[in-house]
Amino acid sequence: MTEEQLLDSFHLMAPSREDQPILWNAISTYSSMRAREITDLKKWKEPCQRELYKVLERLAAAQQKAGDEIYKFYLPNCNKNGFYHSKQCETSLDGEAGLCWCVYPWSGKKIPGSLETRGDPNCHQYFNVQN
Repeated sequence: MTEEQLLDSFHLMAPSREDQPILWNAISTYSSMRAREITDLKKWKEPCQRELYKVLERLAAAQQKAGDEIYKFYLPNCNKNGFYHSKQCETSLDGEAGLCWCVYPWSGKKIPGSLETRGDPNCHQYFNVQN
């Protein structure tokens, strides 16, 4: 699955009201980024940060639509250098564990043959180097 397919396929569904803080924290982060004028994606060289900004922008827009409520979505899990953590998971506000999968840290692309599972997909197995 490409990054664009992943972005295009994250699900927007209905949550309960008590689950809103997680989503609002994400939207607040996005609003804070916009307030600091961190909106030029060309300034964001790291792939995970660029994707995160795009997803936050879509979440904020979806939340502003009348009647649109979100209970399952994907936020890229970025490291401090702006690249992807090898384990990525969807966020679920309905109490159900979201699906997790393994990606290449430099691109965010799913590792071929890695499983999608609710829980730990054991991503470190793809990066163990044996001498």
